[in-house]
Amino acid sequence: MQDEFIVIWESHKVEKPEFRLYYDDKGCVISYTCEETEGNYIVVDALTFAEARPDVRVVDGKIVKNNAGSVVSRLYKDVEGVRCETEDISVITEATGQYWKLVTINII
Repeated sequence: MQDEFIVIWESHKVEKPEFRLYYDDKGCVISYTCEETEGNYIVVDALTFAEARPDVRVVDGKIVKNNAGSVVSRLYKDVEGVRCETEDISVITEATGQYWKLVTINII
């Protein structure tokens, strides 16, 4: 007796997503996404996409990792961000206080 196999359910074909890194005119990261949006982008591998490092730059279509001396982060007073005590910036509050925002700059 021959074994007969009956196909009850066939799965649909799964297409691999295209992982994209969108960047600005200076090569700084804007976002990592699988969606098609306007702007400059390069296709990256799954591991790079999963890491989603904001501290890299795109130069000539390739990812360049910044060295520690080329990235500067600083807190600036702002009208939005994290509200801290006026007398002590290390204390976050929901009452009255000063808003601070972290700004990161890549030095070329």
